[in-house]
Amino acid sequence: MAFVPLHTTALRLGLYIKIEGSWFSHPFPTNSFKIELTKDLETIRELTNVKLYFDPDRSDPEMAHSNCTEKPDRVQVNNIRKPGEESSDESEADLTTNSSEEDAVPENPIQRKIAQHEAFQVYQEHLQAVGGQFQEVVQEAKQVMQDVISGRPRGLRTAEKIVGELYEILDIADNSRALLNLIGSNEPNEEFFLHALNVCSLSLMVGQDLGFSREDAEKLALGALFHDIGELRFSAEQLLRKGSMSAFERKNFLSTHPKFGVEMVEKLPNFPYEAIDVICRHHERLNGSGFPAGKKDPQISMFAKIVMVVDEYDELCHHPDPTKSLVPSEALSYLYVKCRHTLWQDAVVSLISQLGVYPPGSLVNLSNQKIGIVTSVNLANRLRPVILVYDESNSSNEPIILNLSEEDESLSIVSAIRPVDLSPRIRECLNPRRIISYFPSASPAESRVGALNSLAGS
Repeated sequence: MAFVPLHTTALRLGLYIKIEGSWFSHPFPTNSFKIELTKDLETIRELTNVKLYFDPDRSDPEMAHSNCTEKPDRVQVNNIRKPGEESSDESEADLTTNSSEEDAVPENPIQRKIAQHEAFQVYQEHLQAVGGQFQEVVQEAKQVMQDVISGRPRGLRTAEKIVGELYEILDIADNSRALLNLIGSNEPNEEFFLHALNVCSLSLMVGQDLGFSREDAEKLALGALFHDIGELRFSAEQLLRKGSMSAFERKNFLSTHPKFGVEMVEKLPNFPYEAIDVICRHHERLNGSGFPAGKKDPQISMFAKIVMVVDEYDELCHHPDPTKSLVPSEALSYLYVKCRHTLWQDAVVSLISQLGVYPPGSLVNLSNQKIGIVTSVNLANRLRPVILVYDESNSSNEPIILNLSEEDESLSIVSAIRPVDLSPRIRECLNPRRIISYFPSASPAESRVGALNSLAGS
């Protein structure tokens, strides 16, 4: 049943309500929820400039709450004494006073919302800036691939410029976290180029984490950028069938495209041998089960071992068949648990430390039945990141942002979600590339003023 209007005189515990109004006009994390605490009921009764609705189907029957007694929010320890202990009015007064002093300065939840909103806008501006830089790199990468295929020396020069730009972007921690949102959401018809840049960017992050010099990190990134260039020898029809190849076709594909890639880049003067080795060995495995030559751990360079890990991670997250794609947390778990004998675990652990348990861009279910996308990792507690929440009843210019590290422990991530399991509408609303232009009708300064005006009018 749809929401129906609700008068404040009919408010009670157990109602599933929706508050229609500015997100800043009330202190609750979302606009729709079930009333379960007396203090929340009292807060709702005091709201102004809002309209209230309730959903009869999701509300508890009235009798279920008519005779119940809610548990107190705070235990009154000042009345508890040991057997035989004399009561002390003075000590009880002290305890009561201390409790009152603590309660006298509660955090203003609406002011906290304003702060979260402004922090999100700063993040959004930063994401926009990094996204602009990254998009330039994407366009350059397309031209570079064509130049390398054609054997033009300028292809190597431009590629070196690209990896230098990526190094500069990722040398700042906030930039790397912003970029993770963008490399986590491939766009249609750009899968090849974005996979190349995803692997290049993540390999750079791992190399930096493992203490590579800038020179070595850029050689690593160069190999990662071109690791699959040999695939361009295959027809578009063959590449579209990557996800459904037979075992024989897959073996042939894994054995030949690294060789084709080496043949292409060797035509370019001064192409670093470390990067060539990455192109040749990124499908080898530590136990000798890989391709094209069945090399084992001691015969594989550290550069190739890093790209092996990152390439596998990105392939798991962006399978040619979307129904087979893993969410980032599943992919990281798979690499750590299932690939101990095939992939270099130092690189796996480094990748996990860079991405966190729920990397930026992860879609998640919350314990309050809401859906959101991770926008930023909380380095102090990776299980409680910053979430942009989808709420069908909320205005798109007032996004709901929750910093789980600042919320009650009862609000948490329950599970990650595969994008294909969401409706196109929700998926589009939570697309990281859409977040870049989340406030299309106002400048950042105007948006801040609008937020404050919403508060003033409530």
